[in-house]
Amino acid sequence: MSKKLRPYIIALSILLAIVIIAQFLPAGKSRAIDLLKFDNKYSNLSLRSFNVRDTASITKIFIVDKNSRSVTLDRVGNAWVLNNKYPARHDAVQLLLETILQMRVKMPVAMSAREEILRKMSSKSMKVEIYQGKKNVKTMYIGGVTQDNLGSYMLLEGSDTPYVLEIPGFRGYLSSRFSTEEKNWRSNLLVGEKPEDIKRVEFDYIENKSANFTIVQPEAAKYELYNEKMQKATSFDTLSVKGFLEQFEIANFNMFVDMFSDEVKDSVRNSTPLFTIRLTDARDSIQNYYFYEIPEIKEDVDPMERSLYPSNMWVFNNNNDWVIIQTHTYLLMFRQFNDFRPVVN
Repeated sequence: MSKKLRPYIIALSILLAIVIIAQFLPAGKSRAIDLLKFDNKYSNLSLRSFNVRDTASITKIFIVDKNSRSVTLDRVGNAWVLNNKYPARHDAVQLLLETILQMRVKMPVAMSAREEILRKMSSKSMKVEIYQGKKNVKTMYIGGVTQDNLGSYMLLEGSDTPYVLEIPGFRGYLSSRFSTEEKNWRSNLLVGEKPEDIKRVEFDYIENKSANFTIVQPEAAKYELYNEKMQKATSFDTLSVKGFLEQFEIANFNMFVDMFSDEVKDSVRNSTPLFTIRLTDARDSIQNYYFYEIPEIKEDVDPMERSLYPSNMWVFNNNNDWVIIQTHTYLLMFRQFNDFRPVVN
């Protein structure tokens, strides 16, 4: 071996050995190893590992934006609860969990663009906290989208290096899945009350009082039926009553109504509803629902808006929610007193 080459060969061997050892040591254990890396911020897994592999153990997700709008999703048994008061949409939560599991770093933000991206994220981004039990296992910041709309800028807490995140095989951006708009997470169940938790239901047909009725459930699966004068029925079809109460757990609405002005809403609320439903649950909490006929369509109504009208109704509740329902899906709920007459063989 040439004496001139020997120092270079020895140095190369030492360098190769250090690189091999680096593959088996956690980042940050050796300053010498770190110096071999182009940029430790890009290669340190703790600063670029955005996904959570065990999404089944996630118990809480908190999302807040720069305008202080926030949503909290809590796992309660096999379901999710939104902001401690509403059942959350199953499909929306599942999509979020899949995103948290599957998203991967596509590339680091170019050094030349890093300062600009960080500046934008400091003024417009969402903070996401992910919990397993009571432990916060991940905190990240979700920024805007790339120019080609095929990635989202994200930053892990404790890092100053933003990355472009994607889901392999998915063409689109991910930031829209981390919404702080409460209505995007709310279940589309109109009531969502289990039959056994319903204590009392009162139907009031404004123009047809003889159709009115009240159903009382003093204990699970024990029913009482009353007419419009609160006279107790001596006999009735209990299976029909059971099927009626089951509708309050499964009946959906189409959408929240946000396209109309407050003046339009006030005008509707000041008109006479077709009928009302007053429901009392096992906790003695009262829910009121007001059902309105959608008025005749004007010629100048936008075609997209016009498509909402056929066979639909407006519904208000005492939480000031305004939704649209399809009447044909409510045939088992929209009952009258005589519909519960006993079946004659």
